[in-house]
Amino acid sequence: MTPHRPTHLLARLELGFRTDSARLQMLEQDLTATMQSARGFGKQSGSSEVWNTSWDQQWDHVEQLQRGIHGYVREMQGALESGEPDRFARALAAWDAFQVEDANLADGLGVIQAQANGMTATFRKNWNQLAHSLDLQFETIHACAQTLRIKLELLRLHSSEEVGDLVRAILAKLPDRAHVDGMDAATVEQEYRTAFTELQQEHHRFLGLLDVVKALLLFVETPAERVWANRSLRVEEA
Repeated sequence: MTPHRPTHLLARLELGFRTDSARLQMLEQDLTATMQSARGFGKQSGSSEVWNTSWDQQWDHVEQLQRGIHGYVREMQGALESGEPDRFARALAAWDAFQVEDANLADGLGVIQAQANGMTATFRKNWNQLAHSLDLQFETIHACAQTLRIKLELLRLHSSEEVGDLVRAILAKLPDRAHVDGMDAATVEQEYRTAFTELQQEHHRFLGLLDVVKALLLFVETPAERVWANRSLRVEEA
């Protein structure tokens, strides 16, 4: 694990816990629109017909995977909120399916990124503006799925009310993104390092949250997680 990984994960958890169902639906709509723009932009880059055909095929594949991921995230949400006796089994099955599609999506985006490198320098610069938006949107949806998985583990041991109190307590410790927006990277890093230290010091308050996070994210990094840690659709501009 890299020295920056705990703070990176805290930032991801903060993002996921603050994204409610309504905002997630809006993010999914925005992502669909941005993906369509990215697909169309690539076909305007003046590449060959063979390149365009391959580009369309790769986006068809990625869009299909993303639709599946949307469904699994909503399924997890619905199961956890249902109160039904089988809600944990249903949520866990959705999570397992999500992980498979998530790894496939990371691979599919890698193929698109490699193909985007074949654009001219001018188009690569403009492409990176779209790629940055896609990176942020994928990251948010990914963060939401991870926080739902953490809630699943916590709900096995605690009531919904206790988990709600825990999440609110955690968010009180973590820096709000509106607060850190505009800060330099070093200051943001320090904000999350401080929060991480405080959470460790007050471990008894958080009903085992840190144990769950360490088990799921901090110390057991799946192959998909390693891919996503370095995944971006942006390309070299020079």
